Amino acid sequence: MPIPRTLRALRARPRLWSSMAVGVLVSLLLPSAWASHPASRALVGWNAGALLYFVLAWDMMSGAHPGTMGQRALRQHEGRLIILIGVALAAVAVMVAIASQLAAVKTLPAAARLPHLALTALTVVSSWLFTQTTFALDYAHDFYAARERGQPDVLNFPSTPDPDYGDFFYFACVIGTSGQTADVAFTSSALRRIGTLHCVLAFAFNTTVLALSVNIAAGLF
Repeated sequence: MPIPRTLRALRARPRLWSSMAVGVLVSLLLPSAWASHPASRALVGWNAGALLYFVLAWDMMSGAHPGTMGQRALRQHEGRLIILIGVALAAVAVMVAIASQLAAVKTLPAAARLPHLALTALTVVSSWLFTQTTFALDYAHDFYAARERGQPDVLNFPSTPDPDYGDFFYFACVIGTSGQTADVAFTSSALRRIGTLHCVLAFAFNTTVLALSVNIAAGLF
């Protein structure tokens, strides 16, 4: 009996789904005193899951060679668009949660604001790292999946015939910070669509962070 496509996508990404499960579990297991702060509870769970995923992903990426990356690319290529859309929706949800958190901070006394602001700042960092790591893995797997099928490279890294995960993370960070591709070039129209989604998400994320920063400054001063 063939394995459903969704189940195959889940089995190919144990680090992502286990991290999400840990995040949900942490959120549910927080003390009852957090019941009156649902946004804070959600953000703590998100940070636990996102930071765990970042650690697990980097442990997997460290020391990987092109042969390993090619085999992994073929396993994880299926369902990747669903994963990227999920990342976009998760980032939007986190921004909404942060906004609600900052709205609640305005009603708190000055001494009680710092932990909430620290949680908000941590969430911005973890969300950004989670997003760039996920896109970096997708770019890497697209690149090596194309090679495994005997197709032309979908990205051009100058003077780097066999880019590693660090190169793809650099590429994702460039788009995530500036919406540009710098010295790396897309050579595939299909991957440009993913790059477009990444650019739009980066613009929305960076604009939201700027607006939140202004909001925090106005609230403090």
